[in-house]
Amino acid sequence: MRNFFKSPETSGLLESFTQPGKRLYKGLFTVAISSMLLVSCSEDSVDSVQSDMDTSAKQEFELFTPENGMIRIDPKSKLSSDEFNKRATEAPGVDRGRFNISLKYLVPVTDRQREVFEAAAARWERIIIKDESSFPQADVAGFALPSAFVGFPAVNADAAIDDVVIEVALTPIDGPGKVLGSAGPRFVRTSNRLPFSGVMRFDVEDLAFLDELDLFEDVIVHEMGHVLGVGTLWNSGGKMLSQGPASNPYFTGEMANVFWNAEGGEFELPIENIGGPGTAGGHWRESLLRNELMTGFINLGENPLSRITAGSMKDLGYGAATVGEQYDLAKGTPGVDISELDAMNADGSEGLNIADSEILLAPIGEVVDK
Repeated sequence: MRNFFKSPETSGLLESFTQPGKRLYKGLFTVAISSMLLVSCSEDSVDSVQSDMDTSAKQEFELFTPENGMIRIDPKSKLSSDEFNKRATEAPGVDRGRFNISLKYLVPVTDRQREVFEAAAARWERIIIKDESSFPQADVAGFALPSAFVGFPAVNADAAIDDVVIEVALTPIDGPGKVLGSAGPRFVRTSNRLPFSGVMRFDVEDLAFLDELDLFEDVIVHEMGHVLGVGTLWNSGGKMLSQGPASNPYFTGEMANVFWNAEGGEFELPIENIGGPGTAGGHWRESLLRNELMTGFINLGENPLSRITAGSMKDLGYGAATVGEQYDLAKGTPGVDISELDAMNADGSEGLNIADSEILLAPIGEVVDK
């Protein structure tokens, strides 16, 4: 099994190792901008992906970066609020009355890959249930919502957005074993800072190796979580859900902490405090939450999306059901005791000193939706 090592491109780490009679894997999510690990499709579809590489290699996948800071799109500068909402909700085939994740594939994908992406979206749609404001198709709205990549059609070019659209790009990036991909929100609503659009990009040259781990769907679910706001929107728009020193950060959201305590955790829900940019500060703490899907490490076997994560989506502002997959947390697992934080040295010497600040794929624009 290939060993992934720390590289200047990612400031991250992946490592695989074996023990007698047992293969173990700990994947510390590396990042280009956000944390990312990709697991590919089944073996019979890898050849199909390879056949598309020549086409995708000829395309440039440069992330669109505004020159003058955040882009602000205000459709209501041309349409009344009532007219905008009418056009958004009455567009054919959209707004089914509950939360919907749409996937926009920028390069051809196999049937197997499409199936797994859709299954991953369905897992989030079981948690997030309340409908959000829609965005009309470009020719109806009179406004285009830009793609995450330079030179690609607007995300609402062909259809209205209900409730979030995620662009998916399986492309060559930098060869095997280096940057595996990137993910995060792109445009958010002004009303609640929840995303209208996001992006997930994976390096096809890492597919075959990562497929061996049989973690494709779990990893796609994990990265969708970052697009939806886990670790990327915790402190956006006045929210202050991530608090504490870099050496011992914790999550302040009420519902996530209710379930952290209900599952057996004590004190405050701990956020990851080790790893490179996109790992520390952007996930639950692996050393304590172990195989929960939104830690920065992925494990062989089960990686449940627990009620803790479901509760955190409610804290972000989603209309979320407090349901989760079966998850076992040891009773009495220690969290962050806020009363002890003041006693820590300023450099966090009682924990791991994080030398580099975290780097997450942040929104590039906002849409006035209310």
